[in-house]
This record gives sequence, structure tokens and C-alpha cells, in this order.
Amino acid sequence: MFVTHDWLLEHLDDPETVIIDTRPKVSYSYGHIPNSVSLNVEQIIEVSSTGAHFAPNTQKASSQLGELGIDNEKTLVVCGELMDPSVFRVAWTLQYLGQKNTKILNLSIGSWHSLGLNTTRAQKNTLKTKFLPDIQNSIRIESEELFQLMDDLIILDARTPQEYFGGHIPRSILFPFTDGIGQDGMLLEKKETLENLFVQRQIPRNKSLVCYCMHGHRASSLYFQAKIAGFENVRLYDGSYVDWHSKKLPLE
Repeated sequence: MFVTHDWLLEHLDDPETVIIDTRPKVSYSYGHIPNSVSLNVEQIIEVSSTGAHFAPNTQKASSQLGELGIDNEKTLVVCGELMDPSVFRVAWTLQYLGQKNTKILNLSIGSWHSLGLNTTRAQKNTLKTKFLPDIQNSIRIESEELFQLMDDLIILDARTPQEYFGGHIPRSILFPFTDGIGQDGMLLEKKETLENLFVQRQIPRNKSLVCYCMHGHRASSLYFQAKIAGFENVRLYDGSYVDWHSKKLPLE
């Protein structure tokens, strides 16, 4: 699920590897990992009339990915910044769309710079290809299904305590995504540390987990934390609190 910077250094020129920079376009333009392409989170979400951030339109996203040289088989390495969950939302979306080999660089781009590793302003010349969507509904949940299955799910709230106590989905457990942020520029903590975080909150392994936050970005980080910690049945409520609240569904 993650690759090291040493692995990426060995594959910078690999034609079967696509490196994705999820930072804002301006940050990308000032310097990025060689041969990386820019794909930020705003480009790969669908914003509803109520402001909820949903998974993107399938046809539009597939065309966009093909333009960047992304197909279903290439190895993708998604890169981002420490404390910015956009990297995880982009990676989750790629997996949801059916990209089979999506990985995440375990080091932040800022730390890549700090280590003195090579960066460039040069734009990569991408060879257009065709991306064929294969939607993975097993990793996503919508409000109607969540409301019906609430009693059978473990619902994790990735927001801050202040947001949580201001109103949350009933029976949800507070689990700020920042608890799993790594040390020394690493995007996430090690597997053992993440496992302990779930044990401390007494999260059972025999239940399906649903992660949510305000817009689904922070929750996508928690989604990957749960996967690394060994939970198999994990879903993202991408509409999250904004969608839930707009539909006047119950809150605690």
C-alpha cells in the first residue's frame, strides 16, 4: 500500500510507473518530484449543490486519468504533504474507480525536499492512454445505506473533538485522523502504532467500519489507517457530515 522514497528513486524513469502530485497546482509548479504529474483533489471530486464532496463523475474522471497517462494496470505512486489528507482522498478515489495498483509515497513531499532529493520544474510529457472504470462499491457508502445499517456498523468520526461534540452521526466514535500522522515527515504511523490506536478505542475486528469527517478528506486518511491496521471491511462515507446534515438525518 505504501512505497519508500528509496523505491521511488529506483522507479523515477520507469514507464510503467506514474507519480501523482496531489498538492495545489502552484506548489507543483514551483518544484516537484521528477516525472510526476499534477492531480489535486479538487479535480477528482464532484461537489453537490449542498457543498458535499462526492466521488467524481465516472466518465469525466476516466477521461482525465487517461490524459495523464493513467490506465488500470500501471503502478501509481500518489504523493502529498504532511497533515494534508488530500493525498489519501486522491488515492482512495483512484482505488474506487478501479485502478488496481495505487500506492502512496510514505514520505511527504516537503521531507523529500529536506533530504536534498532531486526536484524539477519540468513538465512531464505524458502519453495518453485509456482508463476503463471498474467501480469498487465495496469501499464506499452513501447516506441512505448508512442510515439503514447504522446498528450493524462501527462509525468513526475523523474530525476534531470540537467538531465532534458540536454534532455527530449517532453512535459514531471520535477518532481524529491526526492521531495517526507519522513522525519525521512520514505520512502515517507504523502498522504497530496504528493497531494500538484501534485497540485503545476498542474497535472490534468482526464489524465493518465506516469513516467520515466533514467532506470526506480527513476520513480518507483514517480509511487507510484502518486498512494498514489490518481491518478488511472499511468504507468511506465520502459525502460525510455535510451531506448527512443537508438531508436532515439524525445527529447526536
